[in-house]
Amino acid sequence: MVNFTKESKMESDQSVLLLNSTYEPLTVVNARRALKLLFSKKAHAVEQGSIFISTIKSRIRIPEVIQIMYFVKKPYLRPKFSKKSVFIRDNYQCQYCGKQSNKPTIDHIIPRSKGGKTNWFNVVTACHNCNNKKSDRTLKEADMKLIKKPGEPRYMIYSSVISPSRIKRWEKYFYPKEKPSKALAALSTS
Repeated sequence: MVNFTKESKMESDQSVLLLNSTYEPLTVVNARRALKLLFSKKAHAVEQGSIFISTIKSRIRIPEVIQIMYFVKKPYLRPKFSKKSVFIRDNYQCQYCGKQSNKPTIDHIIPRSKGGKTNWFNVVTACHNCNNKKSDRTLKEADMKLIKKPGEPRYMIYSSVISPSRIKRWEKYFYPKEKPSKALAALSTS
């Protein structure tokens, strides 16, 4: 039986990325669920975390990422478009200057006044300065460039409890072609 101390109670709700057997993200689970999967040998840890839970006899490390041992066929669900989803996709980073922001804004690349749509391909995260600088102009008119081309994310399994820093650490699993996983690289060399 695991005893959660007052200090570790908050940490027991830590989110853990669950990968399919193919290293594709499946979902985000809490620490208790992740530990149940590990102890029942249905999953194994891919990346260890720095948080521990104390039991009567030992300390147990909560993993950051786990992989399920069998393939789970999951139908593709298109990610729901929202302001928060755009911030998560762009990692709360201005797509014009690269500045991280706790309170970013949304910018339409082609302004709505010029027929621009509100969708994954025309909306990006912007800091207040860049949004004001661009204003109601096109990129060419404002003499501005995007850091990366916006698009619909492949995986949108984020929840409201995941911090931007956690998303940044997991990014290699969401976009494996852009940033290959160390675990996948290790498998390909063996």
